[in-house]
Amino acid sequence: MLACLLLWGCGSIHEEDDVVERIVVGSRVPIFSVNVVDYEGLTTSFSTNRLYGETVIVFFSTQCKDCQRELPELNEYYLKHKDDDGFQMVAISRAEGEQSVADFWSANNLQIPYSAQEDRKIYDLFASSVIPRVYFVSSSGIITKVLIENFDLE
Repeated sequence: MLACLLLWGCGSIHEEDDVVERIVVGSRVPIFSVNVVDYEGLTTSFSTNRLYGETVIVFFSTQCKDCQRELPELNEYYLKHKDDDGFQMVAISRAEGEQSVADFWSANNLQIPYSAQEDRKIYDLFASSVIPRVYFVSSSGIITKVLIENFDLE
């Protein structure tokens, strides 16, 4: 399966040959904080120190064809669950700046709160390559589900 991910995942073209999974189901989510932009353009803080309910963390690049295909699906999932008690979702770019992400969000009418990260610092806490990636995290900070590249969200 990893070989398929390396052949087809957006992160595989110019990256290392072996995917290193730093976080798997049952792992504790790494501690980090980021500023996120919501649908109305307001900036707030997201921190894994303050988890409540179900949290969904998405890693992406707007240049990635798989991400371009999956982000609208993730947006539908977000819209379906955003009002659920304790639900939160954040999309974190992998080495992609604010303007590029904001333009893509606007052009595709995405409403998922996002955090544009110029580097791979946060992404590297989770894995070495291949996007998109989605991590479902419990309120106790434990990874309950990991989706890589192609998603079955329900």
